[in-house]
Amino acid sequence: MSDTVRSRWADSAAAVPAGTFDGRHFCTTVGWARAWEGVYTERIRAFRHLILEGGAESELVPFYLVDHSPIWRDYEDVAGVPGVFSGPVVFSSTVYGVHGGAGGSSAAYRACTVDLGLEQAERWGAEALVLANLTGDELEAWTAVRPSGQAVLLDQAYEAPVGGSEAAFLGRMTSKVRRELGRQWRRAAESGVQIKILTGIEMTPALDEFTALAIESSEKHTDNIYGPEMFRNLAAAPGAVLLVAEHEGRMVGAFYCFLYRGELSLVIAGLNNDRLHELNTYAFLVYESVRYAVAHEAAVINVGRCNYAWKERHAFRGCDVWALVYLVGSRPDTAEALERMNKGIHEYLAQNSARG
Repeated sequence: MSDTVRSRWADSAAAVPAGTFDGRHFCTTVGWARAWEGVYTERIRAFRHLILEGGAESELVPFYLVDHSPIWRDYEDVAGVPGVFSGPVVFSSTVYGVHGGAGGSSAAYRACTVDLGLEQAERWGAEALVLANLTGDELEAWTAVRPSGQAVLLDQAYEAPVGGSEAAFLGRMTSKVRRELGRQWRRAAESGVQIKILTGIEMTPALDEFTALAIESSEKHTDNIYGPEMFRNLAAAPGAVLLVAEHEGRMVGAFYCFLYRGELSLVIAGLNNDRLHELNTYAFLVYESVRYAVAHEAAVINVGRCNYAWKERHAFRGCDVWALVYLVGSRPDTAEALERMNKGIHEYLAQNSARG
């Protein structure tokens, strides 16, 4: 651990000045940490945040003691393995975020995060410390400093450069795909679908309707992984925006997004599946998301995970998303289960995305 790094703990992000710790991603901000403290769908038993100073940027590293994470359980199901852990686990940050993990802008910060995170995990009686949502480059950077972690592939996330204009963005697609996306957007508009943009707490009145659609969409693919408190709490996080597709005064679909540091991330989709194809809702929302990104000078649009073939066809590039697991004590059974999970996810993505 570097002597130049100063570390201290905050028992709640509510006591941390938001402007002091401007995370690199929307899910590594003080606002996100404050919101996630109140989440109960991902069963959080305790939380504590590590403040790291002395480097080029100060960092707030959140640690959540979690009894059950629906999204982690979903990845176990995809991999075809039973529950990997038999007790609580410490996540930093949460798997519900996007790439960027726990921060770690320097080797010294990464060393402190693992060392002090493991100490906290042991005090809490947790089985492991899990650094979630690392890209391949980030995984290498963390393991170079603390190599005892076990890497588990989780998914692929997709993004693309905006290019400064709708034409530049669409120009990356083949002409056939570009024409079809434009056709679906026009047909949706001709059918009476309109876009409504709600930012921050403006979205609150629409969140009950969105929650129902998000749960419907989640259950269409797997089990439900969402809860209403997630959406309510995160409305106050930096860059929160709800892009709503309305038809005859009713929400037929929406993307819960974050516009932060030049990147528009489409994090959660809620879609009325009964009218999805009739109204071309998904294509409409993607197109409107591009327009929103251009209007707000975003450099990158991140369309998240799943739906691999559609995203690859529309010129989004995939990036592997990893978890790095540091076990507390000797746990050979857990290590073997993590190996099976990693193997299962690799096999699944080889069959369902461009990785294969």
